[in-house]
Amino acid sequence: MYRVPQAVPQSQVAPDRRGRAMGHFCLICATLYPLHRAVHSGQPVYGRDHIASPCAHEGDAFAPGESWWEPAVELLPAPPTVTAPAPAAAAKV
Repeated sequence: MYRVPQAVPQSQVAPDRRGRAMGHFCLICATLYPLHRAVHSGQPVYGRDHIASPCAHEGDAFAPGESWWEPAVELLPAPPTVTAPAPAAAAKV
């Protein structure tokens, strides 16, 4: 069984559901590269197995401020929803 990381681009998840930073997410080819990888090249941590054409940013550095990538964060589970108890029926006098 393969485990797929639950990582998403940081801007696409609510702040209360953001976990630890997991890597670099390329917004063009939708692939996840590890944090230690400084350049968009080689095999990603998660992405398509067969790519017919390389990404337009193949070989580019993950430089801060670039618009084609953003940090990938772990997706935390949704907080449990709290439901208010049903109001008690009015007592008949």
